[in-house]
Amino acid sequence: MRGATSPVLAAALADAQAQFAALIYPGFISETGLRRLPDLARYLRAISRRLEVAAEDPRRDAERTATVHRVSAAYRQAVEQLPPARRSDSDVRAVRWMIEELRVSLFAQVLGASGPVSEKRIQAALARLANAAGP
Repeated sequence: MRGATSPVLAAALADAQAQFAALIYPGFISETGLRRLPDLARYLRAISRRLEVAAEDPRRDAERTATVHRVSAAYRQAVEQLPPARRSDSDVRAVRWMIEELRVSLFAQVLGASGPVSEKRIQAALARLANAAGP
């Protein structure tokens, strides 16, 4: 990545490294599942694409990173508020994958997200999780 010593570009690199670590770890294949592996490959290509273009407009990258961090923090908070047995349910995991799709949409649009995704859609999905959790 050109200019990785720039604080803004260093932040993009650190975020990309954290994303990579959240996707690729011991046991990720069995946890991710075979159905998701093609998506996983696209997410990895999106990381690469992001790092190729981040230097072109570091401010835009930082703004998009802030969007991802907002929904990621909201997701973590929503999951923490769920009963432990509910945290790995398919609708909860689906929101996690929506965040990865948002990253594709924001940083590597040329690769295409698997469907419509936005910060607003993710927040709505998180609200549904909270409502399904009950009082």
